Amino acid sequence: MKLQILIFLLAIAFSTSNATQHPGLFLTPNGVKEIRKSMGKYPAFDKSVDELKRIADQAIESEITVPIPKDGGGGYTHEKHKNNYYEMNACGTLYQLTGRKVYAQFVRDMLLKYAGMYPTLGLHPAVKSETPGKIFWQTLNESVWLVHTANAYDCVYNFISESDRKIIEKNLFYPIAEFISNGNPANNAVFNKMHNHGTWATTAVGMIGYVMGDKNLVDMALYGSKKDGKTGFIRQLDVLFSPDGYFTEGPYYQRYAIWPFMTFAQVIQNQQPELKIFNYRDGILFKAVNTLVQCAYNGEIVYLNDALTKTYKTQEIVYAVDIAFKNNPTDLSLLGIARQQETFFVSDAGLATAKALKKNKIKAYDFKSILVRDGENGDKGGIAFLRNNSSLLTFKATSHGLSHGHYDKLSLSFFDNGNQILTDYGAARFLNIEPKYGGHYTKENYTWAMQSIAHNTVTVNETSHFDSKIKVSSDFNSEIQYSDISNKNMQIVSGIESNAYPGVKMQRTSVMIEHEAFEYPIIVDIFKVMADKMQTLDFPFYYRGQLVSTTFETTNNVAELKPLGTVNGYQHLWLEATGKTEKPNACFTFVNANRFYSISTLCNPNTQFLLTRLGANDPNFNLRPEAAFMLRQTNADNHTFVSIIEPHGLYDLSREVTVNFQSNIANIEVLKENQDLTAVKFETKKGKSFLLISANKDFSTTLQRNVEINGKIISFTGNYLFKEITN
Repeated sequence: MKLQILIFLLAIAFSTSNATQHPGLFLTPNGVKEIRKSMGKYPAFDKSVDELKRIADQAIESEITVPIPKDGGGGYTHEKHKNNYYEMNACGTLYQLTGRKVYAQFVRDMLLKYAGMYPTLGLHPAVKSETPGKIFWQTLNESVWLVHTANAYDCVYNFISESDRKIIEKNLFYPIAEFISNGNPANNAVFNKMHNHGTWATTAVGMIGYVMGDKNLVDMALYGSKKDGKTGFIRQLDVLFSPDGYFTEGPYYQRYAIWPFMTFAQVIQNQQPELKIFNYRDGILFKAVNTLVQCAYNGEIVYLNDALTKTYKTQEIVYAVDIAFKNNPTDLSLLGIARQQETFFVSDAGLATAKALKKNKIKAYDFKSILVRDGENGDKGGIAFLRNNSSLLTFKATSHGLSHGHYDKLSLSFFDNGNQILTDYGAARFLNIEPKYGGHYTKENYTWAMQSIAHNTVTVNETSHFDSKIKVSSDFNSEIQYSDISNKNMQIVSGIESNAYPGVKMQRTSVMIEHEAFEYPIIVDIFKVMADKMQTLDFPFYYRGQLVSTTFETTNNVAELKPLGTVNGYQHLWLEATGKTEKPNACFTFVNANRFYSISTLCNPNTQFLLTRLGANDPNFNLRPEAAFMLRQTNADNHTFVSIIEPHGLYDLSREVTVNFQSNIANIEVLKENQDLTAVKFETKKGKSFLLISANKDFSTTLQRNVEINGKIISFTGNYLFKEITN
């Protein structure tokens, strides 16, 4: 009985304190005062305020339109309701900053229109989701609408009369919160799901709960529908991020999810500071923001799993950076990104960041080589980012990535000279372009982009990893065997995948090497396939650029093109040419922007070279015509691909200058190969020779190893050896 009384009193205290504190989500009364006093002192922040004011002023001069929902993503009603929440958010914020009642009146009037419409709505007519919304085609968008609208309501709460608030809350906010959290079994499952959709749902319900002073909604958001902590926002912080702050769905969806994670965390900090949300799990949210920024090259978030082009100037990352700095102001590292973003979250957090930028001498953000673990306990593999000068290599050895994952174990991408060189396709989607499948993922996302052959990794017998079965793939993960990124001149990562195919193990070791023998850092890539029977192995390198030369003869299909295969992504590849060579090495060279790139590779009489281009069986022209240089190894059980990716030379069209357009690699050979190690020797055309030895088992940084090669004993400590061979 005493416990029940205490809970009741705490609920009253929560409701009372919350109800008298408006604004209290992103803006606070003190923050509003500071922003008003600071206007004119911080030009970039002023510009952000002016942008919101432009939206708000345009809104109040226009007729309020709340159309009956009809269209999917990209259609008129979808975009109108989306624009409505942006306008309400802008007007609510401007009301606080200026005190002009016309802004508050706009929010009130629009909310009353929604309150009149919402009770009449059934499920959205554009049925393209397992969780359709009412205002939007999927409940996810309903949650995003409520996040923005809750902030607008918070800003004008005290302006709206009690009688109008009752109408708005009874007919709009309580019904939409109920619909998102428990409108049907599917919505309830998403609300309690460990997924970015669940994060948006809990954030939306929690924010409107705070505004209305409803502890029940807040506790549901924080601790799940049953309020037992087994689901909900707090549990998502435990499950969806690794200890290093890597989001299991991949960088693109980390970018999307960081928005609700950081904004709701700021709301929680303002409303319930005793929860110390930013200290939770050793500051996991700060780690998440930094890890997300590290997943960028030349300002763009790298493609992994389902992904489209996004930069760290997007609204969600701007919000995340500002909030992270405000709540951890002694860490100045993110200010380098904030300076590049040149825009701010118009809130207490944005002002704090703008002030710090003006006060401090800011260094450029430190993009560095990192290895981040995957899985809530850091035991589900990981992803490596190897950087040197303007080069970046990504090495993916993670778990599947939930519903947005791809079947591409041990895949890599390469960036150099400010450009994508060896690419990951990302997602087949035209976001919010209605003629393109309503802006949703096209069917080619499943028939192509998710399939293994769409990635820079090995496919066995034209069948994708885990036979393209997500329930199977989700039970397994690749493993990082070892890595060393301590020396920028020689960075290495090694991973293994043991479950993608029955009876097959795949082991990949990739090394970024900077040495005076090469103009730019090179990549040495060793990909071992160990199978219990003969297989056909396909190993593509998807490249951006124009073919320059090959050291092997090709038979070109100039009169008629045929698809490479019939299923698992092969049906989308035109086979443009084939080639073979009797030599032990082959080289493929292309040009990208003003630099040449060569892929030199080890081969044998069973090696075929396939030049492919994407676009077959694509009647709606949904696929980009990307090209690949593919190695096909037939009749292989235990086979090791050894390749060197080498940037070199100069192609200057303005000066009509071409320099060093040929590869510097003269020879590659495997000196020793067994279950314990792989030893590779490669030579340059200028007479330099190098030895790379990589351990294949018994990984230890302190283990003493002795290797006999060509009658000589080579000793080293640890998992690898790289050295120049001198006579």
